[in-house]
Amino acid sequence: MKIYKYTVGAMGTNCYLAVDEESRETLVVDPGGEAERLRDAILSKELRPVALLLTHAHFDHLLALQPLRDCFRLPLLLHREDAPLLSDPDRNLMRRFSGEDTPPAPADRLLGEGDTVAFGGCSFRILHTPGHTPGSICLLSEDTLLSGDTLFRESIGRYDFPGGDYDALMRSLERLKALPADYRVLPGHGPSTRLQYEKEHNLYLQ
Repeated sequence: MKIYKYTVGAMGTNCYLAVDEESRETLVVDPGGEAERLRDAILSKELRPVALLLTHAHFDHLLALQPLRDCFRLPLLLHREDAPLLSDPDRNLMRRFSGEDTPPAPADRLLGEGDTVAFGGCSFRILHTPGHTPGSICLLSEDTLLSGDTLFRESIGRYDFPGGDYDALMRSLERLKALPADYRVLPGHGPSTRLQYEKEHNLYLQ
């Protein structure tokens, strides 16, 4: 699996294109803005996008969602607990921070704990990690953790937005801390890191 990172939008959201190199099938994770840039990247690399996936339904992770959905006719995948946020421009902060108030169409597949999302010969396992939002998820492959806004380099996601829950986030972080390998961690904002580094340097994982 090869993963391309594009930092997009005013909030500096990391959008990831996870690619099965043999088939070129691609999972588009958190298309947070700059739809034309992401579209051009997909076309120039001759990728075959098969689905869009949100680690959670905040506006800064989905502003390029509908244009890409329409362009490539892609299904949207989202954890079932965040389905209400997706459709509510107040709870997903779209109206507050972007000035837009038209939410995207509902998800085509609602995910749950332990589900698998496959593309080509690659796959991610879904870890439900609530706290930043009720339906926040992380995506786990053999060596990589896409952590959304649950875990950042030396920090964690906010829990003071609608649906945030500090205690739930702490339990989610304990779960990530217990993962057995030193995964590469690709967060929803900021630089990449390693899980072992976070265990040693992130105060919330001590």
